Amino acid sequence: MCIRDRSTATIETLKKIDSPITITAFVTTDAEGDLRQPIVNFLTPYQLEKNDIQFNFINPREDPFAAKKAGVTVNGELVIELKGRTEKLKTLNEQDLTNLLIRLMRNNQRVITALVGHGEGDFSRQGSKDLSDLGKKLSARGFQLDVLNFASGQDLEPNQSVLIIAAPTVTLLPGEVNRIKRYLEGGGNLLWMIDDATTAGLDPISEHLGVALPTGVVVDPSARLRSGSVALSLAQSYADHPVTELMNVNTVFPYARGIFEFDNKDYRFTPLITVAPQGWIETQGLKNATFQEGEDKKGPITIAATLERSIKDKVQRVVIVGSGRAFSNEFLASLGNADLVTNIINWISGDELLISIEPKSRVDMSLNLPPVAISLIVTGFLFAGPIGLLIAGMLIWWLRRRA
Repeated sequence: MCIRDRSTATIETLKKIDSPITITAFVTTDAEGDLRQPIVNFLTPYQLEKNDIQFNFINPREDPFAAKKAGVTVNGELVIELKGRTEKLKTLNEQDLTNLLIRLMRNNQRVITALVGHGEGDFSRQGSKDLSDLGKKLSARGFQLDVLNFASGQDLEPNQSVLIIAAPTVTLLPGEVNRIKRYLEGGGNLLWMIDDATTAGLDPISEHLGVALPTGVVVDPSARLRSGSVALSLAQSYADHPVTELMNVNTVFPYARGIFEFDNKDYRFTPLITVAPQGWIETQGLKNATFQEGEDKKGPITIAATLERSIKDKVQRVVIVGSGRAFSNEFLASLGNADLVTNIINWISGDELLISIEPKSRVDMSLNLPPVAISLIVTGFLFAGPIGLLIAGMLIWWLRRRA
């Protein structure tokens, strides 16, 4: 296997590591099941890309003290060291190794705090609109997850890494909104995903940020042709921005809401994702969605934007995404959505060097057929095939009787 077989994420990650990497493989040398050669085959492409990767082998039977000190429990386990920090890898898997290297590169602990208590997506729940799958990906990349519930007396500190507001559906109390506003005024970083039906009382937050969030759902005719749904928006091109500079796949946004700059005096506003060049914002419902001059707004429509400013000797970063479901359990695995949200959170938390496109563990082999083809296949299996076998059997019986 050569280095070109590695994904973009792996190559970009290796390029960003400016220190030597030491890899120690703890392997027994039994005649049967010797894992040394598979490990060499796995690590050599990485070494070709980064020439200061050093790896060596230790037989835990010959040096049990070293194995005990490293905490090794599995034959073939790798201990990887970068800048005095170590982690262990038990499987020869590119995605696991790339995530491990990213965790080692993250010098400071980054805390991702999700607001809960108002119908938001939750890291701990498995529902289709929740964020448990995203939480697993962020944990694998070295983020610490936390939750914030104002009802329990918790409060926000602007020096926390990132606050996530994941499309609340229940209106926040005025005091809760004021806490979030104070957090932003103090320089706190935010990822805000917006529900298509309600802003949940967070209009003072949009006013503080200088953005307008008009009601209505983006209708994207190009996405409708591909998915059959008028409620999906398909992003095919991206802004020139660190979050999206490596994005080379489409992303999908269900029930997207438009985001517009409005009376913004403090923040640098950047349209991150713009969709529906031939579409519009539908304000009269999706059942019979048609563009109405004077009522609906024509595309293209910005559905994700970044805001940035300098405050108190730091850079404050905010990302607004006009779809509360795009990064939920239901849609996270769709196209490039997982890559996009991971890059958004890396950027918000100040880890631009860790922005990458995640290596894919498997190839999507799904087959999409038009309805006519599906009907032909079903007809063949249920009717044509059995009838053909029956005719063939009767013909063979008739020929044998004649003989």
